[in-house]
Amino acid sequence: MSETTIPTILDSLLTPEEIARRITASSGVHMTARTIWEKARRIGVAKKIGRAMLVAVEDIPALLKEETKTERHERLISKSSRPDALAMLRQARKKRARL
Repeated sequence: MSETTIPTILDSLLTPEEIARRITASSGVHMTARTIWEKARRIGVAKKIGRAMLVAVEDIPALLKEETKTERHERLISKSSRPDALAMLRQARKKRARL
């Protein structure tokens, strides 16, 4: 009986440690898993399963792309315009207390 492997979505996901190891091995540039983790989270390509973070292989080029000052500035502006979770919670509690 021959055993065939069925490709799954998990086959195309890597941990930040694996990505950092591959970048360091292929380019000689020392890259830490923490750097990969932070950028993946910042640009929105991180996938979390429990406490483990994974990044799709097809998202690695986005990780390697240099961020411009304009992109960072736009991200900070959009982040500051989002409602604060704690403020939203306080507002909901006040509303519930009035009822």
